[in-house]
Amino acid sequence: MCNSKAILLKVHKWNCLSGRDEAWEIITSKGFAWSKRPLSSTMEKSWMLWTFVKRWLLALASWSWSLCRICLLPLIVTFHLYGGIILLILIFVSIAGILYKFQDVLLYFPEQPPSSRLYVPMPTGIPHENIFIKTKDGVLLNLILLRYTGDNAAYSPTIIYFHGNAGNIGHRLPNALLMLVNLKVNLILVDYRGYGKSEGEASEEGLYLDSEAVLDYVMTRSDLDKTKIFLFGRSLGGAVAIHLASENSHRISAIVVENTFLSIPYMASTLFSFFPMRYLPLWCYKNKFLSYRKISQCRMPSLFISGLSDQLIPPVMMKQLYELSPARTKRLAIFPDGTHNDTWQCQGYFTALEQFIKEVIKSHSPEEMAKTSSNVTII
Repeated sequence: MCNSKAILLKVHKWNCLSGRDEAWEIITSKGFAWSKRPLSSTMEKSWMLWTFVKRWLLALASWSWSLCRICLLPLIVTFHLYGGIILLILIFVSIAGILYKFQDVLLYFPEQPPSSRLYVPMPTGIPHENIFIKTKDGVLLNLILLRYTGDNAAYSPTIIYFHGNAGNIGHRLPNALLMLVNLKVNLILVDYRGYGKSEGEASEEGLYLDSEAVLDYVMTRSDLDKTKIFLFGRSLGGAVAIHLASENSHRISAIVVENTFLSIPYMASTLFSFFPMRYLPLWCYKNKFLSYRKISQCRMPSLFISGLSDQLIPPVMMKQLYELSPARTKRLAIFPDGTHNDTWQCQGYFTALEQFIKEVIKSHSPEEMAKTSSNVTII
């Protein structure tokens, strides 16, 4: 028997009968095999598991590379043929995404002029109330009620005043006080969420909830005539007023809108004429304010006030809203010198409002309600 030290080798053998690999230990001495035995079951299982993992990884890598080669070729061909179109589409989608994300910044300006969120001017020397109410979603809103105290004050109409997209209700006091004196009405000025002393952040749905909360509050006041509720909205406030009227025709006596728009998509295509905004689908717009649709639900008497010198909202939009209105009694008052924010300073402005309010109150009689009338007045 040889005294040389035995060498232990592990070899691999394919068993044709079992259809699997078999591992063996072969002990050799000076290159001659004289003994062999199978590996232990634990070692065999570990080796088989590792073999399976390697084969699976290699197959996965091979399949992935084949798939990449298959997909890459049509991508290269497509980009070569339509690269310019694809680039335009990507630019279009990118701009649409940016506009969607920053629409609130482009539409709502509660901090202009500066300190508008910190200081709200209050009326002096006239009866008024500084009111806070809560909306259905728990947002605290600030209102100012200006009271008319002259003759027959108990029967005076009440105007709910929705302002534009900047500043606060205090900045509208000069306009509101002239309404109070000239029209002999009560006025409720509304600061939307995110404006003035109101809480929250402005949004389309939020502004709709705010308007509903104000109307609900007015209906709880026993000292206000609930049969003479008028809505007034300027610019963005016009869209809010139209929405509220479309949802509450049984509670609203009449609506007055001034220098407002058809919708935000229409305004976007006007302001950004260098970019094909008109082709953006509606879902690209975070704020829509689709007044041109909602006006069809406003059948109460309606007054449309248009300043032809408006440099922000095209005056033609006011004319289109007037034409879309299904109201039996509707008026379009045109002021050639009226600008976007200062049409109320034009001569004859309060006369047009006064005549409309008197006509609406008179039309509450059954004989007058059956009549249909519309006219355009250039002042």
